[in-house]
Amino acid sequence: MTETAVVDTPKERIDPTGIVADWLGSFERAAGGGDLAALERLFVEDCWWRDLLCVTWDLTTARGFARIRETFGGRLAATAFHAMTPSADPPVVLADGQITAFVDFETAVARGRGVVRLTEQDGAWRAWTLLTAAQELIGHEEQRTSVHDAAREKHNQPVENRETWTRYRDRQREFTDEDPAVVVVGGGHAGLNIAARLGHLGVPTLVLEQTPRLGDVWRNRYHNLSLHDTKWYGQMPYLNFPDNWPVFAPKEMIADWFEAYTWILQLNVWTGSQVDGAVYDDEVGRWTVRLTRDGTARELRPRHVVFATGAFAGAPDIPELPGIEEYRGVAVHSSAHEGGRIMDGRKVVVVGTGASAHDVAQDAHEMGAEVTMVQRGPTYVISSQYGVPAMHEALYSESSPPVEQADLISLSFPWHLFLEVSPPNVQQLAEIDKELLDGLRDAGFRLTDGINGSGLFGLSLVRGGGYYIDKGCSRLIADRKIALQHGEVDRFTPDGVVYSDGTEAAADLVVFATGWPNMRDTIRPIVGDGVADRLSTVWGLDEQGEIKGVFRPSGHPRLWFMAGGFQQSRYGSKLLALQIKAVEEGLHELS
Repeated sequence: MTETAVVDTPKERIDPTGIVADWLGSFERAAGGGDLAALERLFVEDCWWRDLLCVTWDLTTARGFARIRETFGGRLAATAFHAMTPSADPPVVLADGQITAFVDFETAVARGRGVVRLTEQDGAWRAWTLLTAAQELIGHEEQRTSVHDAAREKHNQPVENRETWTRYRDRQREFTDEDPAVVVVGGGHAGLNIAARLGHLGVPTLVLEQTPRLGDVWRNRYHNLSLHDTKWYGQMPYLNFPDNWPVFAPKEMIADWFEAYTWILQLNVWTGSQVDGAVYDDEVGRWTVRLTRDGTARELRPRHVVFATGAFAGAPDIPELPGIEEYRGVAVHSSAHEGGRIMDGRKVVVVGTGASAHDVAQDAHEMGAEVTMVQRGPTYVISSQYGVPAMHEALYSESSPPVEQADLISLSFPWHLFLEVSPPNVQQLAEIDKELLDGLRDAGFRLTDGINGSGLFGLSLVRGGGYYIDKGCSRLIADRKIALQHGEVDRFTPDGVVYSDGTEAAADLVVFATGWPNMRDTIRPIVGDGVADRLSTVWGLDEQGEIKGVFRPSGHPRLWFMAGGFQQSRYGSKLLALQIKAVEEGLHELS
């Protein structure tokens, strides 16, 4: 094999699979020998390498070979990339002068999969983007049932006083005989995802959920809440939604799904459990977690604590505005707003124009309220009718690849690159939604195309908000059935509010859909200032373009964050579970 795959044949005679195999062989030799000069010849000048737990125990992106050299160069020989082959499923593709291939490989400790995109430059095929992502730890694979398990002694010999499955599960769930290795705080989708991943890796894990039932964080919120992610985008690990599941699942279905998911995957969950404090002992490498479970004080001694309390959740206080003490109506944050029939005939002010604000406003209008939305800044809007199919049909739909392949394709575009190439697509979506967007502008609604024109995904990754996928509220605004007010609520009066422009309005209910505090600060009362001050902020992109804080080292050993939407939690839970398993098995030593 040559250092690069030289192109000297007509296009119709190109063998894409052979070219990829050739490139991988050159990459394997150069990386294994630490030959960075040879490695550099395999990449184009403006190249990207995104590595997820293969070269480092972190999520790392390097742009340009100088950064690749700096970030990965000293670790490549020890990483020991080998057995690198183009994957047959899906097949290698040559289109528009670019070869795209899924890649299977091994390192010294892991099996991995990735995606490489090769482009012709100076007579050779070189990499534009490369993704290397760990999939399993060699010798510590996920537990799977085999037909040969039937040969085990317990299936072929009598057992005196054989324990029933129910009693076995009770002991396991209650951690009667040992402490869990991992305590997960929060029983939403993120907490259940990481518990499922760790369970498949044989790591004893307990989820603590403060509400009386799993899913109550969904059941108890506003009337018309549903997922804004489609059923394909929002699948949870190991257990797909049924084929006839609604495209946007309502809150009650999601809440019940959490309970079913927990039972089917046999996850260990304690509901009615409030975490009161967590202290880490550096000498023994364990946490002491104090909690109250159904009124009874308990104490656990796990080696890891994962906070899955939500980057965009919780119940923050409403702003402390003048006049609140004399206000005779109700002022509440959207996270504590139930909505429904009690809205009939009321004057409702909704502060904010993100997804929650639109949902609350639409629900209030549908229930007979007179609604005003207070817009503080511009919002990105895309229609469910046209925008969602355009965004998701290729990767997350009934006709798309398996979700694991779709996730790898998504991950193979580093976020900074993805945001750089997004503007043309965002403009195409805007053209599709032109009628809706023009109607909003005519009504005075302020629109944005996102951060540097990157649309919904840029706002989601950087801010975690500032966008809305329209399910009907935008039409109500365009038709002037929901009123608009720009600025802020400046103060309360006994019967309503005064806006920042001096306008006074009557209001029976004011709902603040104004976001949440950073997840790092929400756990501060539990872990204390000394720990919290060491932690990364949660969400937003770091200078490499990786999401801060989640699925990766947090700044404190054995404290981890799980957060994000259903799709992000699905792939992120695998990455976090592999890190925890590597620590448990002595493959990764935390500093």
